[in-house]
Amino acid sequence: MKKILLICLSAVMLSTVSCSKLSLLEDSVKKQRKAMKDFESKFFQALENKDAELLKSCFSERAVERAPDLDKGIAYVLDLYRDGKATISDDNQSCYSHYGENRDYTVMHCYCEFYAGENNYKVMWTDWLSNKADPSMVGVYSVELFEGTGNDKEYFDIAGIAYPEREFLDNSISTLFDYNGVQEDTYDIFSADVLKNSSKVQLDALERFIDDNQSKSFDKMWISTEDGGYTAYADVRFALDYYVLGLKYNDDKKITAMSMGKDISSLDLDEPAITGISEIIDQ
Repeated sequence: MKKILLICLSAVMLSTVSCSKLSLLEDSVKKQRKAMKDFESKFFQALENKDAELLKSCFSERAVERAPDLDKGIAYVLDLYRDGKATISDDNQSCYSHYGENRDYTVMHCYCEFYAGENNYKVMWTDWLSNKADPSMVGVYSVELFEGTGNDKEYFDIAGIAYPEREFLDNSISTLFDYNGVQEDTYDIFSADVLKNSSKVQLDALERFIDDNQSKSFDKMWISTEDGGYTAYADVRFALDYYVLGLKYNDDKKITAMSMGKDISSLDLDEPAITGISEIIDQ
């Protein structure tokens, strides 16, 4: 009788735990779906009414800070959209949560295919649902809108809104992180000065970094335009540790300085050279 009672109690406990986990999962999925629908509603309203301020209000505090050209991106998106009411044809989201090292966060990647009249569009965006280390990240971080609804577009998590004049940023990240390794045109993203002034040790380290398709990953990216040009920064995970990558561009949109270190203050972007990568790879 005691064995039967124990088995019954165990079954009830397992059932309660399972139901609890299932309930938490359902709540999480509902929260993600609601966040996705909330953005879609504001986004379409902003497009249809050409409301720049409403679209800007969708972005997190950190995204606005990290996208000094956000107004240009907003103007591009509002101009790209033809007049008419938007109708969703397909949408979806995927969510990733990370716990530990005081870096607890949950980030959602979404897309929505829609049409207005005879025009088809696809919008992709990143929405941070939580971030323990930096609550100002919570909200929409990056958006890309383009005509057509296929999967033929590269999408990278760069703060703000993508527009044609920023395509060179996508090209840089694709070359460094898209796991194709060193190709014939890899060095096309660099200026002649940065290649000439970098040592063989640094160039060899750069090739090993690009060729490594196991140890490195790109998290998110942001930009600065304080010097009149573009300086881009990216959070990078390499060999189980976290770093910041800095890329400085000249007027021809070529990388004229590249540096990697533990934080922004350790980067050296003053001279046309590649710094920091060999030290990190060889440590």
